[in-house]
Amino acid sequence: MYQSMLELASGDEVSIHSYILLDNCLELLVTPNKVESLPRFMQSLGRRYVGFYNKKYERSGTLWEDRYKASLVEAKIYALWVMRYIESKASSGYAYSSASANLGKREDLLIKKLPIYESASEYERLYKSKDTPKDHFVEEMITRQLPIATPIWIKKIERIMGLALEAKERGRPKKEERVKMYKNLVVLDKKKHSDLRVMPLSDLEFARGSVYIPTLANEIMRVCDHFPVVVSKDGALMTLVSLGGDSLAINDDGRWITHYIPAHIRRYPFSLASPKDNPDQRVVLIDEDSGLFSRSEGNALFEDGEASEVLKGAIEFLNTYDANARTTSNIIKELMSSGVMEDREISIGEGDEKKVLVDGFMVVDKTKLDALDDATLASWARRGVISFIEAHLRSLESIEKLFELAQRRQR
Repeated sequence: MYQSMLELASGDEVSIHSYILLDNCLELLVTPNKVESLPRFMQSLGRRYVGFYNKKYERSGTLWEDRYKASLVEAKIYALWVMRYIESKASSGYAYSSASANLGKREDLLIKKLPIYESASEYERLYKSKDTPKDHFVEEMITRQLPIATPIWIKKIERIMGLALEAKERGRPKKEERVKMYKNLVVLDKKKHSDLRVMPLSDLEFARGSVYIPTLANEIMRVCDHFPVVVSKDGALMTLVSLGGDSLAINDDGRWITHYIPAHIRRYPFSLASPKDNPDQRVVLIDEDSGLFSRSEGNALFEDGEASEVLKGAIEFLNTYDANARTTSNIIKELMSSGVMEDREISIGEGDEKKVLVDGFMVVDKTKLDALDDATLASWARRGVISFIEAHLRSLESIEKLFELAQRRQR
């Protein structure tokens, strides 16, 4: 089997990065070099081995239960985890495995190192690590023959191929599944992430599933002429960018369709949080599953053990965002306590034909605003709250623009 794989791979069909041959299965991590390379390689390999086995044991017929099973892999995030999954099925010294080669203990002519493979010592650290949710995810996706990838990557490939790659559950996606932008937030650690690099934010695919974008009060004038700015039921200022499906603010190239991108998106893949045991402390978080992070491409987060200029700039941006978010929260709390807010939804049709597209948000009621006492209105005017409300009310005219964007996208 090994010799057959070596001969077939040398014919430029596939690049083999990892393998293990057990009594009941063969598992491979490969990169096809052409569209038809993988099926042709597997077919040739199967025929060769069946012929060899039948001749050796004087038998006839097939050996395999079924055709081979395959899963796409998002290389930057999951390729090394898939390699670990394959090679950890036997001891590192097992003869019919690539583990010892990838761990730097022997040469293997069959193996071509992954582009993201950095060193044997780095891979050994992953190889010896304890089970994590990623291990279970990899195993489940292989079993189900689904892509081993982030939802963002899958959506991008689906658009390119025009095929659905994920197993879809029946019914409308839960709202929280559509708005979640960060997938795996972890505390930025100087040791664990010492060699981590970040690439510039150019593709906004990670935010495509967002119906609402958290917005700062000082951004409303830049947003209000393009999208509705509303208040969520839990008192957060939000820009509405969808009518219940994918974001209408991001085009097919993954770019924002207007000149101004909200700060909430621009701070990705970083965030700030306070530990439960110390609410006054702020720690930097990163979305560890973001495709913007790499150990070989982009700008270093740390240099000589200290924060790089890129990371310092990101932290400064996060702190500014945090301060503006507190100001925004105070304004919204004041509006909500004044009684000027009313529930609103966006729907089409009437009666039995009515279909709610977006709900769960509030807007300022102009009648209730005008009924406030002069002292409150004067105070709000002096502090810029009235200007904020006027921009908010003006933004509601942009609901019609969402329908125009949706119709344009359908066409």
